[in-house]
Amino acid sequence: MEHWSWILIALLVILLAVVLLRTLFFRSKRFPAGPKSSLEINVEKAAERLAGAVRLKTVSESDPSKIDRAPFREIIRYLEQAYPRAHTVLEKELVGEYSLLYRWKGRDSSRRPVLFSAHLDVVPVEEGTEEDWLYPPFSGAIAEGHVWGRGTLDVKCQIIFILEAIELLAAQGFVPSRDFYLAFGHDEELGGTEGAARIASLLQSRGFDFEYVLDEGGCVNEGAISLVPLPVAVVGIGEKGFANIRLTAAGEGGHASMPPPHTAAGIIGAAVAALEKRQRPARISPYLKTMLSYIGPEMKFPYRLILANLWLFGPLFKRFFAAFPVGNALLRTTTAVTMLEGGTAPNVLPQKAGAVLNFRIAPGETGAELLEHVRRVAGKKVQVEPLILNEPSLISPVDAEGFKAIERAVYSVFPEAVVAPYIVMAATDAVKYQSVCRNIYRFSPYQISSEDLERIHGTNECISLENIRRGILFFLELFNG
Repeated sequence: MEHWSWILIALLVILLAVVLLRTLFFRSKRFPAGPKSSLEINVEKAAERLAGAVRLKTVSESDPSKIDRAPFREIIRYLEQAYPRAHTVLEKELVGEYSLLYRWKGRDSSRRPVLFSAHLDVVPVEEGTEEDWLYPPFSGAIAEGHVWGRGTLDVKCQIIFILEAIELLAAQGFVPSRDFYLAFGHDEELGGTEGAARIASLLQSRGFDFEYVLDEGGCVNEGAISLVPLPVAVVGIGEKGFANIRLTAAGEGGHASMPPPHTAAGIIGAAVAALEKRQRPARISPYLKTMLSYIGPEMKFPYRLILANLWLFGPLFKRFFAAFPVGNALLRTTTAVTMLEGGTAPNVLPQKAGAVLNFRIAPGETGAELLEHVRRVAGKKVQVEPLILNEPSLISPVDAEGFKAIERAVYSVFPEAVVAPYIVMAATDAVKYQSVCRNIYRFSPYQISSEDLERIHGTNECISLENIRRGILFFLELFNG
């Protein structure tokens, strides 16, 4: 017995040594970047130009017949007038009437080009909330150190950052080392089928193979991950799939005084409850491990020890991480009940009831697997109909030139942050470019709090003048890189 005790103690000592050594070598990936561009940026003028773009109501309504196309034509003219030098060095092409494709010719056409993507359209302001805004949502007011209005964060700012940088560089006679392309779609908020999809199809027909694509997606977030004491610059290396699935159940109508054991509404209620309870499995996927390898070394003990040793503490980590909405979304395909319907009166049995659920499909899973799961859990009495089913995107590498260029630019402009690759929960235009590029990244160069994130698609959307300055600097770094 004593012999086995010594063996057990020896094994525990070895285990402890391995855990501590892995923690010791779990080191920060942050690095000092080179000096920022010395070009003088007139932030006030840049803010005025962003404000002018915000005043043009390029709103994508869910009903296409309600879309006012005039502001879309006007913003194309506005950008030409606001950035005259940029438009002398850019070759412009109109795609699908309202989307823009630019080429900035570089010195070395043998190098693979780079594509920067953004979108001209914005979401509507929810009816009845206009009075909740501190400044009118399409006023482009410049006040309290911010530009206010719809599109300041999502994502007219990105267009302004890019064109401001080109305007500055063009004034210096600068010519980039390679070709740069700019793709500004006009219907991203509706799925990008007429904008980015057409641009991508055009580029594919011309045989393009880009070094990397940069679209909106992540940003520098303060407090998003409470255990990390630094702002986290999350750079999207992929995005989740998207599915809206309708559940329908039929039942016998009649008076509610003599009900069957299960009404149509009851069947749907049971199916919805079962799907909420039996979630898709939580997984520490390869891309999540990559993300944690970037942020884990910045955490304090014992969290750093746990993340350095997921081979041992994986189950503990999953249970802890899944307790937070953001963590849960990173671990699995999520399930959200968004719509319920059924019944005409309190005392009438519904002949039909239904629900719509929204799923965000984690990379590594498929739409077919999700549908099989929904049908199995909902039961045979429920009809399952996919309304929208988009597969997860491909995952882009973090050791490619594009990611490293973005990483260097972030550390140059946001030296206080830590860069971390992650999976974007929402849908972007970026997936449209998978036919012309393998290395696609998603990042907007501004620093905001978790509270500010709620302004995107919400009330009081605004961006600080300091973020405008940093956003321009970021693209100056990429063009110079």
